[in-house]
Amino acid sequence: MYGIVCNSIKLICRCLYKRYSIIVPFVFIIIIIIMIVWNMFLLSYEFNKNDYNQIIAVQKSTLCSFFKTINNNTYVEDNLFFLNILKKQVSQEQSLKIFSMNDYSRLFSNNTLTQFVEKYNRNLVNIDEVYLLTQQYPVLDKLRIGQSLLWLIVNQKRLQCLIWGVSEQEIRLYNKKMNAYFNQGIIKVLKKNSNEKKQCYTVLFSGSLHETFVDSARSLGLEENCIVDVVNALRYQLDFKKLHSGDKFALLVSLIFDIKNNNIYSELIGARVRTAGQDYYIFKANNGRFYNKEAVGSINKFIRLPILKPYRISSNFNMNRLNPVTGQVTQHVGVDFAVPVGTPVLSIGDGVVLSSKYSKIAGNYVVIKHDFQCITRYMHLKKILVKSGQRVSRGDSIALSGNTGRSTGPHLHFEVWINRQPVNPLTTSILNVEKLLGNDRIKYLKQINEIIPKLNFD
Repeated sequence: MYGIVCNSIKLICRCLYKRYSIIVPFVFIIIIIIMIVWNMFLLSYEFNKNDYNQIIAVQKSTLCSFFKTINNNTYVEDNLFFLNILKKQVSQEQSLKIFSMNDYSRLFSNNTLTQFVEKYNRNLVNIDEVYLLTQQYPVLDKLRIGQSLLWLIVNQKRLQCLIWGVSEQEIRLYNKKMNAYFNQGIIKVLKKNSNEKKQCYTVLFSGSLHETFVDSARSLGLEENCIVDVVNALRYQLDFKKLHSGDKFALLVSLIFDIKNNNIYSELIGARVRTAGQDYYIFKANNGRFYNKEAVGSINKFIRLPILKPYRISSNFNMNRLNPVTGQVTQHVGVDFAVPVGTPVLSIGDGVVLSSKYSKIAGNYVVIKHDFQCITRYMHLKKILVKSGQRVSRGDSIALSGNTGRSTGPHLHFEVWINRQPVNPLTTSILNVEKLLGNDRIKYLKQINEIIPKLNFD
């Protein structure tokens, strides 16, 4: 094809030379220029086509090498964070068959985001979505020289994710939600130590829920082990399935980047989750376990008491007690709390309601099976709030205390059965709550007092 074009041009030139010998040199020069431009276009097309296909086919394992290429085989420090975020974004966009990234962009002048897109990236991204993003977050109209931008674009120029490198210490992520609005996440580097082999960071990841907690945390580039640690450590304090869009979280993480092998190692230091106006904290102690702000273990399966605060014990666990109603010596296989009528009664652990009904002796009562060996009973209730077969969680309100059945006054009768045998609820080891004591507690509290102020949402 190329040879035919060249021969045709030579033939034309010979004909022109006979009639227009004076203007031939000029025409020839113009034709040469056109050929050069055409070849440059073909090369550019092939390059862009190959580059685009490379981006479409890129997998998480090759993102790192791809970034090296677009940065002339040198790392920009915040690329490491950009990479990790994009790995999560790519993995979440598996349902979309086409996606692309623009080059990693350094700003060389102060601009609004809209101005930047209109000038450089209008053909890449839908400008209407950029307008929507800047309306939600006006701070994006204050871009500064030296800051960085990276985009994830999906089908039909739709903006899925914008990553804004505000500074060497801060990255902001804008992730598109299902309702076309964007959710902001913030990544702050609080501490950094580096050498030739690895880079060590203490990093704060903060954001708000737009789907599940797991998906929201993953979209910030958080490693799975840190996300799992938070869920496991807080599962007895809150129900992650009942979190709402807009609930906030902040995770302090130790990150180590192995430069040679392009691997990332992470460890959770502490976390804060806010829902319904209440904050939940967990921190990792020197023994590798997680505890709350009071140095109480976070993964205790049970709470010690079925009431919110301690009340006077009117009758203790006693296998040879004189029954005040019958006057006979009988077994009292539980503990009586002298609570006023209407006091909330709590399930001491996760389980399934086996019975919730009335009897002449127990009055209104509830029986809960917690696992294959543990059953609890709650008696003399005024009102039952659960039904047989219902699943309950640790700390759920299951009833209001009362004075029903064979009773001499308002109280809650509480029993714990292990392997079909009654045990003393106040002394059984199965309800023990793990706590840090002595010097370990002092060191832990000092440690978390330095961490808590860092767990900011903004």
